[in-house]
Amino acid sequence: MNTTPTPRPLPNSYWATPLLLASEYPGARDANEAAHRLDLLLAAGIRDFYDLTEANEGLEPYEDLLRARAEHLGLAAESVRFRRFPIRNVSVPTPKRLNEVLTALEDSTAAGRRAVVHCWGGIGRTGTVVGCHLRQHFGLSGDEALARIAEEWTTVEKNQRAPQSPETDEQAAFISAFEPVPVPVG
Repeated sequence: MNTTPTPRPLPNSYWATPLLLASEYPGARDANEAAHRLDLLLAAGIRDFYDLTEANEGLEPYEDLLRARAEHLGLAAESVRFRRFPIRNVSVPTPKRLNEVLTALEDSTAAGRRAVVHCWGGIGRTGTVVGCHLRQHFGLSGDEALARIAEEWTTVEKNQRAPQSPETDEQAAFISAFEPVPVPVG
């Protein structure tokens, strides 16, 4: 799990596993900047994009641009998958939402597809989902999952402004209390 498959495509991202990148929002208000960021993710082999933001957060949607960039890079537009699993900012997912996103992550992993999971800042919601995925998929304890995230978080560019991931005590406690259960694949 500690093997980094490729260099980090964005400064505020880290490889949580060899197939899962944790990141901040990969789009941007400027279309050229958004295209550049998406190109970097696609060049890193990421094909599954899991967005934890809510539609009303004021972020520019990037799904259509993602498909256009894939085609521009010679990839079939249908080779990339985008799914939104909205979680309220600075909160934790409902059990149903967590099951949905963990099932999607398991599907990506089982298919050997690289995925990115992100919220706006890549800190709270992303860290929470990553922690639960580490517990579910690798059998880590809550403390082990939080330690793994903390170790990786020290390497991201914004760690001085946001010294910990996940962002809140509630999110960390959620990871610790999470009871892994078999997730159906498919």
